[in-house]
Amino acid sequence: MTSRFRFLAASIVATLLATAAPAAAQISVSLYGGYLGSSGVDNVASDTQADIKSSAAFMFALGTELDASRELQLQFGQQSTTLSPGGGAAPFDLAIRYLHLGGTAFIDRPIGPGPYAVGGLGATQFSPGTSGYGSEIKPSLNVGFGYHWPLSERVALRAEVRGFFTFVNSSGGFLCTGGCVAVLKSDVFTQYGATVGLTARF
Repeated sequence: MTSRFRFLAASIVATLLATAAPAAAQISVSLYGGYLGSSGVDNVASDTQADIKSSAAFMFALGTELDASRELQLQFGQQSTTLSPGGGAAPFDLAIRYLHLGGTAFIDRPIGPGPYAVGGLGATQFSPGTSGYGSEIKPSLNVGFGYHWPLSERVALRAEVRGFFTFVNSSGGFLCTGGCVAVLKSDVFTQYGATVGLTARF
């Protein structure tokens, strides 16, 4: 990760700690695996849409209770995928990382069995794995819904669907640092997918 992304991570962790609930509140750690699809990047040079391959992704969330039905969470997710710019340009590896501060809100019930809304605000880092393209950090958010199945007093299974929206606002040259074969642009880069994970409470 770049120094700017590490600084953002440290800032969000500090915010999470500063706004955390009292010490008596439970802390949760969640690990997810899933699959993400993408849309929203065009190749200006060839007037085609670039293809970002759907692939596996993982997510980590550190949370604390705000009240009986809400959690505050620090959310980190990563997908290692391939970007095919189109127009004859060669595909290249692309890592997409999300760092968001958000949380969950259980619907008309305390934290426990049942549905909940989930979301977060923060940043997205794009890290191309080839020369001529450079990393970019852009503001982003995620929203979605999930379902919580307790397996024991402290362990639960979660299933979530989320949409991730990154505000690129580029008219051309997205990810390009010079020597790019493809000229990429995007207004809002969108990802969508589903994850399944386990939550442990302490």
